[in-house]
Amino acid sequence: MKQRLDQYTIAQFIDIISGDLSSIDADGEAAAKIASSLVEQYNVAADPVSAKAQLSSHEKDSKNDAKIKLYRILLNLINVFGAYDEVRDILCLAKQGNVAKREDKSLKSKIEQMLRTEEALQERSENEKRGNDTQDVAESVRASFDSQTARLMAHFKFSISHETMSASIYANLVKMACKEQRRKAG
Repeated sequence: MKQRLDQYTIAQFIDIISGDLSSIDADGEAAAKIASSLVEQYNVAADPVSAKAQLSSHEKDSKNDAKIKLYRILLNLINVFGAYDEVRDILCLAKQGNVAKREDKSLKSKIEQMLRTEEALQERSENEKRGNDTQDVAESVRASFDSQTARLMAHFKFSISHETMSASIYANLVKMACKEQRRKAG
């Protein structure tokens, strides 16, 4: 099973990120995992700064999700068991000592408010992602790679064939061109 970026041509890679997973020799969830891994490998090779930004975004989403779960658990502890002292202990462990100092009624209201805030942030993030997904992604991706390939060919002064060049070599050319441009600009 091909799982490394160097095992795919740039044409196959473009198809994969456009949603056509037929060049991956796996089905369903396994193919989706390989596709995700290939995109990550490409981003790390081509643009480590962008890869770090994507990781940071994923980390932010994970932290938001964890906060939502924590606040729901805390509210359940209060509503079901009246366990205000335990909730205060947990809040202190979560570095929310200022919230833990509140009176019982105020504490519950504050946790409910914090939960609503985190849920709103999560909904906004999901809406932004959905907004990006509703665009014609496949055509946008293909056009972006065509434009990028044209810039690379002009920069390096040689022809690039999407059908024969490996995706990892292409990613490294992108990285080299970006480094040269940054060096010249800075």
